[in-house]
Amino acid sequence: MSSAEGRPRCRWGGGGEAVLRARAEAAGYRRLLRARAAEVEALRGAVGALHRQLEGLRDRRSGELAKYQERVAELEREIGAAEAEMARCLREYPALLRLRMALEAEIAAYREMLESEELRLGGLAPP
Repeated sequence: MSSAEGRPRCRWGGGGEAVLRARAEAAGYRRLLRARAAEVEALRGAVGALHRQLEGLRDRRSGELAKYQERVAELEREIGAAEAEMARCLREYPALLRLRMALEAEIAAYREMLESEELRLGGLAPP
């Protein structure tokens, strides 16, 4: 029995060369796996950063929304107050209009009396 006959035969055929190729291929896959794992970790970090940024934006938006809702409520109160003031003015307007007309009539009456008095005094005064 020769030395070649005593050795078990490798099923891949070329013996040591096939094992070296398989090891090299496995090492390549390990490198690829490590690269992909690093990419996954980088992407997890990016996703985490995006989630934190999103939460910050949500917090800021909810703060702004609360501020705007408060401003809207304030403006609605101001509108209500303005409407109440306008309604009060509309209720007072007819009374003020009647008073104005009465005062104008009284002024016209006094003016007539003054003019007639001036005419009467003017006719009595010596030239």
